Amino acid sequence: MPKFGHSFRKKHFSQVPDHVVPVNNGSYGLPPEEVIREYHSAFNKDVAYPDEFIRLRQQEQYRRAVRSVAPIVKCEPENLALVENATTAVNTVLQSVDLKKGDVVVMPTSTYGACANTVRYLHDYRGIEFVWVEIAYPVSDAQVVAKFRAAFEEHRPKLALFDAVVSMPGVKVPWESLVDLCREFGVISLVDGAHAIGLIPLELDAVAPDFFCSNLHKWFHVPRGCALLYVHPRFHRTIQSLPVSHNYVSPDAELTKEEEADLLFHKFAFNGSRTFAAIATVPKAIEFRNEKGGGEESIRKYCYELAGKAAQIVLKQWPEAKIVENKEKTLSNAMVSFFLPIEEYSKDFDANDSAALAKLIEFVSEWQLTRRHTFVPINGHAGKVLGRLSAQLYNEPGDYVYACKALDAALKAYFQDNSKL
Repeated sequence: MPKFGHSFRKKHFSQVPDHVVPVNNGSYGLPPEEVIREYHSAFNKDVAYPDEFIRLRQQEQYRRAVRSVAPIVKCEPENLALVENATTAVNTVLQSVDLKKGDVVVMPTSTYGACANTVRYLHDYRGIEFVWVEIAYPVSDAQVVAKFRAAFEEHRPKLALFDAVVSMPGVKVPWESLVDLCREFGVISLVDGAHAIGLIPLELDAVAPDFFCSNLHKWFHVPRGCALLYVHPRFHRTIQSLPVSHNYVSPDAELTKEEEADLLFHKFAFNGSRTFAAIATVPKAIEFRNEKGGGEESIRKYCYELAGKAAQIVLKQWPEAKIVENKEKTLSNAMVSFFLPIEEYSKDFDANDSAALAKLIEFVSEWQLTRRHTFVPINGHAGKVLGRLSAQLYNEPGDYVYACKALDAALKAYFQDNSKL
């Protein structure tokens, strides 16, 4: 296994200032320097001669990226499209699928806010209905599936939206089993795998969800601005890009066999002027992960084991904290989430009070970022205050010792100032 940690950071992530302690890879990711150089090179080639780049180079660059990433997620390139981010992908699907007034969408209470708001938008503007599946972690995979089954039996939804890995808390979801459940009930499956690629193994053609999206910037070392969207072949004609553009193809269009096979490429390769540099870096990011990271399994092994060490550091800092894990140990990954013993700081704080929670998050976030140059995200879950740490190749255990102390100091600063309460 390659030597990871701070020496790896110094060699491959030296763009990060020495005084910064990054422990929140799960939010925005961090590309290595060689991928950043590839990004700049691609951008410079674009702006040097835009006519040539857009007309002769851009689409082949897109096709190379799709073909490079398809083996990582184990699917045919014909079933993949690239978009800006997972939120765009979810919007693309929800706008393309024929959801009418009265149709029901089922989603868990842990759904990422941006995606849940897209469903709310469809409720407000199209009259669809949505049903929450109440999930308070930690729970077993079997409990998650059982809750969805009960919702399907009662509400007979048209579509189900669920995560592969939840954002907060950062826990794995039995998404493959939920896809099977959707198939059993004839429900369209839309999997928000924003955190998935680079974090968990994927076999998309084998599992065959109807739709699956994943950001390449979070755990796959690609700069922000690139996400994959897997589309089951039965929806190739249904799906349309967002925005709909020159590339629109009617679902009823007569197509040759070759046009049918290339349909996602035609719809998504170019749907308007923008910067395509992030897409250009996908092959380089894969090269980095293979040559410098030792491959996907090597990267996962280091990050998962380091997250386990981070969990122990959390418990040393706060002996009364609770790690978010179930008895079967199926939730763990390269993120460790924990319930803070907030009563040690304030006997009166109510995490169910959304206004009070928002004030706490705002203060603690800014305090960490400006006073300690690190960031442990916090949020509310199941009536408690939740923290999350991420493990990446550039991290070592000492990073989490520092970050936990910074979070502790931020919480003390907040609750000791009564004007904030």
